[in-house]
Amino acid sequence: MAIAETSAPRLGNALILRAIPTLIAALVITFSRNHAPVVGLAVFVGFGFLLAAVMLFTVMSVPLEGLNKKLFGAHAIVTAVAAAVAAASLNGGLPTLILVISIWAALTAALELYAGYREQNRTIAKEWLTIGAFTAVLAIIEAAVPLNDVYAVGLFGAYAAMVGVFQVIAGISLRTDSPLKNEVAS
Repeated sequence: MAIAETSAPRLGNALILRAIPTLIAALVITFSRNHAPVVGLAVFVGFGFLLAAVMLFTVMSVPLEGLNKKLFGAHAIVTAVAAAVAAASLNGGLPTLILVISIWAALTAALELYAGYREQNRTIAKEWLTIGAFTAVLAIIEAAVPLNDVYAVGLFGAYAAMVGVFQVIAGISLRTDSPLKNEVAS
């Protein structure tokens, strides 16, 4: 099912809204001197709960159709559960940090990539596929590369910075790419 062309600006607003918790996480990690696993988990807890709320708001406010509505609802649930697990195990250390972030990233990347693959509007699909690809790379690196705590937390911060900036750019692009403008240009 495709998203109506008139919904692209609303989806652009949703992407910009999604960037807020992502950029907050990036800023907190970037300007924190302490990159201990407990700090990474605490930042992920805040990021996860805020992002889950934004995703639920997106599901309710943007006219997503069919399976895409369910995929983004599942994204919100997976993110909230991951944040709850991180909150319950703040003192779990580096293994917990890597496990929580890599499993969350793998699941949400799969959901985002599948939503992008199914979307018929190629402009919107491109944005979802790119975010899904960034998240998949995070999952692979966190899970497969042996990291110390500074690198594990820093990698999450770098991911948040890249994805947050991309979401702002993609959101502005979707907001300004209206069907009326395309008709006038033709």
